Amino acid sequence: MQPVNPKWKASGLVLVCERCSKERIPEEDPDKAAEIGDFHLRDWLKERLKADGLWGKIRAINTSCMDVCARRRVTVAIDSQRRGATAQVFIVDPIDDREELYRTILAELGEDDL
Repeated sequence: MQPVNPKWKASGLVLVCERCSKERIPEEDPDKAAEIGDFHLRDWLKERLKADGLWGKIRAINTSCMDVCARRRVTVAIDSQRRGATAQVFIVDPIDDREELYRTILAELGEDDL
């Protein structure tokens, strides 16, 4: 075993439930799935972080079920690595809430420290 120090170690990770997007919403709510279409929240976050020069310092990754399910929503956990910080978990509309989620990610992961 070898320890490593990834770029995001000082800030944190954003975990996006893949099961919500790919399985639960299409099965439970086809109309919402049609509204979302081929949009993937994790991919959007990655591109947005890249555009703002923050990809690497903050990583958005897909995860399996986090056991926090809400109809028409995707579970997202923001896991800050700053001392004393705790993970924040949200259920978000992947389209309507994405900008607010992005602002929250920057606030939680220490935008000023990046």
